This record gives sequence, structure tokens and C-alpha cells, in this order.
Amino acid sequence: MTQQQEAPRTSAAPAPGVYHYEQLVGEWPTRFHLRVDPDGGGLLLANAAEGATLSPVGVQMAQGVLEGRSDEAIITDIKRAFRPATQEQVVTDLIKVRGMIVDLAEPGDNYPVTNLGGAGISAWERQLAAPLRADVVQGEPDTMRSIMHALWNAGVPHITVSVEPEAEAAQLPRIVEAAGDIGMITGLRSVASWLSDGIIHEAAMAGLDHLDLLYVAGSPQEHDAIAGEGDYEKVLAGFEQCRALELCPVAEVPLIASNADEVDEIAAKLVERGVTNLVFFALVCPDDDEQAQAAGALPARALPQVGVLVEETAEDSECRYLWAPPVRFDNAKSLAEQVRAGPRTAGDIAMRVEADGSVFPARGAANCAGNLTTDTWEQIWSNECFARYRERLQAPTRCSDCPGLEICAADCPKDPRGWSDDTQGGETQ
Repeated sequence: MTQQQEAPRTSAAPAPGVYHYEQLVGEWPTRFHLRVDPDGGGLLLANAAEGATLSPVGVQMAQGVLEGRSDEAIITDIKRAFRPATQEQVVTDLIKVRGMIVDLAEPGDNYPVTNLGGAGISAWERQLAAPLRADVVQGEPDTMRSIMHALWNAGVPHITVSVEPEAEAAQLPRIVEAAGDIGMITGLRSVASWLSDGIIHEAAMAGLDHLDLLYVAGSPQEHDAIAGEGDYEKVLAGFEQCRALELCPVAEVPLIASNADEVDEIAAKLVERGVTNLVFFALVCPDDDEQAQAAGALPARALPQVGVLVEETAEDSECRYLWAPPVRFDNAKSLAEQVRAGPRTAGDIAMRVEADGSVFPARGAANCAGNLTTDTWEQIWSNECFARYRERLQAPTRCSDCPGLEICAADCPKDPRGWSDDTQGGETQ
């Protein structure tokens, strides 16, 4: 367990926050992150890979098991805290929790992919203390350390550093190591050409959990036209290096006019390379924005059909995927520039943190909720932009046109108000 936050060793319910444990389960060394939210429920992650939501009873049982407490002591505490639970009920639940922990610790993939409302974790229905992931723009190492400590203290167990081409790549292994020292799940997001083989190797040795690389298309010419000359070979080499380093490769796939109907071919080529974790983000525009469509953006009306294709492809290819919130196309920037920049966040249970510590929710206009280096987390989380964002997530977004699509789980993909909008002035509200 890390030194940053010691788990209480009494029968009292654990305080909200993240608790990090490292122990052997069978023959396998396992990292556990127990995230406790204000309502007493929580989330248990194992090896930065598999996750399970927990009720307040499950949280206390899981904590007791991970601390090595005896069944007798756990059962006594649970019966005292959750009356009128019977001995039989508590014993049955404890057996289930112990079995769940063993199941989560089974070796396998090591990337926590979560679709809001999908078969995985749908914790927004509960009172969360904070998002589960932060996508942080690469910055100066000392500032990054301050940001990571603030995130950890807020209850955020997972950080992905967004690599900047102008920033000093040699600093990345130090940043990864600092996150690992805290106990965080750590990833890097980049265009392959921005990273050398040596930096990837050093970051992996420093404790990197996953590497997200932009992958535009299965055609080298089509990919390089967006990502840069020679990048296609670099991204394939990066995925191969991940395999050699036992580092989880993740393909970040932009959905634009030129490749939206090639999703199945893209996924097939990635699976052939051993890449089975995909993050999709669409560059979109209103249906009447002819300038953006001419530049390569998808019109809003196309997103449900694209969503169907993604789901069918994922099922056929047996890969896992994550929907990032759609990104509103900015006519003041080139298509290539916006694709290389990527989504604001890789999912709806994440938030964006700029290099200076400024915080932004996953969707909506680019309104800053506060700064992690100067504001308390309580001030940031209660900011109007996060409150408005949570309200939209909780509002019904399903309709008869495309029932059951994962892309619709957080917000209607055709509604600009649910897009990530970093255009000047931020048109979505």
C-alpha cells in the first residue's frame, strides 16, 4: 500500500479516496486500486486492467481482504455496521468478494477500458468523488508532480499524459516514474513520430501501463497524410515494441470522412498486430456546416450509423473499444492538426488537465473549472461546468432512432451541446 494514504485498520467505513495495495494473489503479483466515493460505494481495479463496482458493503469487505484481515474480523465488522444483516448473508457475500478479487487478479490485458453505460463500469449513477481518469497535457516535471498529487488526493487513480511535440520528450520517463511512485495507473498518448524507441523503453521501465498511439488508417499513404511522413511505420514499430516490453498498446482512431467507412478494415489490421484496445473519437460538425465537411469532418447525422459500424466491428473482431466524446471541428484549424491533437478526453469518466493545472470537463464548451495547483478539489468539482456536465449525463439521451448504441450512453451524438468544443468562443453550452 502506498504511503500517500494509509487505509484505516478499524471497522469504520473507509474515507473517500484511492487506496493502493500490492500483494500476491496465488503466484501472481497484483496491484489493486480501491476507489471509495462519498456514498460509500466504490470501484476496485486490479493490475490497471479489470474493474468492478462495489456497494458500501463490498467496499468494506474488499478493504478487509486486501489488508489481510481474517474472515471472522471482517464478518464481525460488517454485521455491526450493516444491521440487520444475518451471518449467512455476510458469509455468502464475503465468499463472493474474495472470489471476485481472485478473478480480477488473473493475468491478462492491462488497459482499463470503460464505456459509460456499457457492460463495464457505469458509476455516474452514483455520487462520485471525482472522475476516474485524468488526461493531462505534458508539462514541466515539478508542476506535473504537483498536479498528480492533487489528482491522487482527489481520488483519481488513472492518469494519461498527452505528449506535446514541442515539449522535452526526455522528461517523460521521470513523469511516469513520479506517477508510479504515487501509485497511479499511468499511460502516454502520442503521435508515434513524437516518441523515440529509447523514450518508450525508458518509460516502460519507469512503470508505464499503456501507450496510446494515433492510428488513422490501414493505408500508409492515408495515415501519413494526416499524422506526418513516415509515421505509419513508426506506429507499427511502436506497437511491436509494446509487445516486446509487455506494455499495453492502444490505438487511438479518429473518425473522419475519409476513413469512417473503413472501421472494420482498420480494426482487422490492428488485431493482426495484436492491438485489441481501441479508442474512437469523431471530428464532427453540424449538418449545415459545409466548410467543415469539405475539410473532412463528419456531419452530425452520420454518427449513429458510424456507431453501429464500430459496435459490429468490435464484436466481430473481439476487440475492446472506448468512445471519446465527439470533437467539434474548428474551421480555423486544419484537419491534420485537429486529428493529431486528439480528443479532449478518452472517455466520459475522464477530465482534461492542461499543463498549468487548469481543469476541463470531458464535454461542452472549453470552460475552465479551476486549477489543481491553486484551487481545492472541492472548489473544482462543484464548479458550474462540472455540475452542468453531470446534469447532462444524468438526463435521458436515448431515442427510438438508435436505441442501445454505446455512443448514445452519455449524450446524443447528434446534439452539439454534448460535443467537446474547443473552438473560439465555445459554441456548445
